[in-house]
Amino acid sequence: MDKEINKVFKIRWDKKIILYPPKQVFDKNDFNFLLTKGGNLADNEIEYKKLMDILKIIGEKEFFIVENIGVAESSKLVPLIGKLSTESNFDSFQRMGRAFNPNFGWTTSHFFVYGNSDDWGIYICEYPSINIIGCNKKYVNAFKEVFGIKGDGFKELDEFISKEFNNRPELKRQLIENYNLQE
Repeated sequence: MDKEINKVFKIRWDKKIILYPPKQVFDKNDFNFLLTKGGNLADNEIEYKKLMDILKIIGEKEFFIVENIGVAESSKLVPLIGKLSTESNFDSFQRMGRAFNPNFGWTTSHFFVYGNSDDWGIYICEYPSINIIGCNKKYVNAFKEVFGIKGDGFKELDEFISKEFNNRPELKRQLIENYNLQE
């Protein structure tokens, strides 16, 4: 995979600058942002299929999953870089997660998820355990439908995010401001 294909995120391929939420990880200023509870890209086969259907509408034939190694406290120098077809199923996605971490799958790290289009991206956070969907306005309703998001998703996750940030209001405020979330 050509690392330069990404046009959506501020991906660092080294550990010199660590970038993760509540900081802004997206490189697209015109995106709308939505939140869902994190830990995985999709919770089940139905949600995964809906997501693949949206990606096909956007024009994707494949998508990439790249570990944000700067966040992890490890000596790892090379991130997990995965590629899946939009024809893949939930089981193949889960197998890739188990190959990354046999015990916990996708839940133990941060990941950039994107395709060849610069119209969307999803950031999977381990801390706080949320997913941040960034997309052009024309795809907002489609992503909301896939993940059952009301508004931008913040209100439903407000209490959870406060607990994840150990009641550090400055981190929550930074997340709200950086992702233009509605309180």
